[in-house]
Amino acid sequence: MPGQVTNPPQHSLAADGAPTPIVLGGGINGLSAVRSLAQAGLRPIVVVDTKYDVAAVSRYAQRVTVSTFSGEEFVDELIQLREGMPHGGVIIFADDRPLLAVSRHRDRVAPWFGFQLPLHDLLVDLTLKERFFRLAQGGGFPVPRTLLAKNYADLNGLRDLRPPFCVKPNSRSQAYDGSFKKAYRIETQADARLLCQQVLDAVGEVIVQEWIEGSNDSIYFCLCYLRPGASVAFTGRKGRSWPPQIGVTASCWAAPEVAEELEDLTIGFFRSIGLTNGFASMEFKRDRRDGGFRFVEPTVGRIDGQVEISALCGVNLCNVGYCDAAGQPYPPLEFDPTHVWRDEFRDFISAWLLGASCFYPPGHRIHNAYWRWDDPGPALLEAANAAKKRCAMSSDTLSKLSQFHRTGKINQHHNPG
Repeated sequence: MPGQVTNPPQHSLAADGAPTPIVLGGGINGLSAVRSLAQAGLRPIVVVDTKYDVAAVSRYAQRVTVSTFSGEEFVDELIQLREGMPHGGVIIFADDRPLLAVSRHRDRVAPWFGFQLPLHDLLVDLTLKERFFRLAQGGGFPVPRTLLAKNYADLNGLRDLRPPFCVKPNSRSQAYDGSFKKAYRIETQADARLLCQQVLDAVGEVIVQEWIEGSNDSIYFCLCYLRPGASVAFTGRKGRSWPPQIGVTASCWAAPEVAEELEDLTIGFFRSIGLTNGFASMEFKRDRRDGGFRFVEPTVGRIDGQVEISALCGVNLCNVGYCDAAGQPYPPLEFDPTHVWRDEFRDFISAWLLGASCFYPPGHRIHNAYWRWDDPGPALLEAANAAKKRCAMSSDTLSKLSQFHRTGKINQHHNPG
């Protein structure tokens, strides 16, 4: 029912007087946060989401279902949770929707929960790709040339960019996600113009950038928890993405060989725009034409799906963020780079599409994103969901074949994705 939470927490970390860790949002982001916090010995971990998913079925999680992630209604439901937490709660954001909702209403939420967020206007600026690239370019940081088009006439600016192009949304939306891929590599100006017109018709704006040339394993990331004094950072490298080149992390490991350079760039950028507290990360791609790194996109205020690799390697950023917001001493950090985090359901497919094997650095221990012997629930649910999708696709195919036998034709709906 609206205004009420389902499965409210029955107990908190009352034994030692510590606040309850609360993960807002599920999926692989939420699951990575849950397992990172559990590795630090924090139990129970409350997972708040609008649906039943992989983060909520972890043995370390206590599920709370809310009716929405937007507006005053969500804030009311969130504050209601506080009644079951006598020592308060600390929020770790794993999803942009509750992040932006809490940020807008932070004056109401802050008296009840601990969290660290930048100013709201800055947070919004960094969720919009064009504004981020403008800030980075203005500060002299390495970014590809970028065009924001809001109408067909703006697409004439394609002539000033060097192909191939990367076409993607300025911000994610249901209208975009329902019809298009996360990003596209387009080889010619004519094809880029055609795709951009389709996106403009559906969404009203589109980003076009010069493509950063590089292999699938040339993508790096720097995950940070920023503090006014010494920030904590972890630098990693993607083995593969899903989909290849343009998608989320399918496998990754530590990259200490480039840590100093990428951490200096990441922390330097965020400090240059006035961001000094909380979670912030940057994705990079090494351009094979000159060997230099280019900014791809930031994440601010919340954690990324691959954040657990930091905990596995001894730099537990979720625990650092929890301790900071809870006013507790920071945990000791013992860096061990010999670990791999992989999405076992997508890494193999990505490697297969690339015509490669699932290569990992020798001597590294592999940790699956979903399957763990001591926490099997997330993998079982993910496998069940995948099977359900395949059955739905098969049903759709059978329906189209039946239609063809009846009418001699199949109705096709254009989907650029």
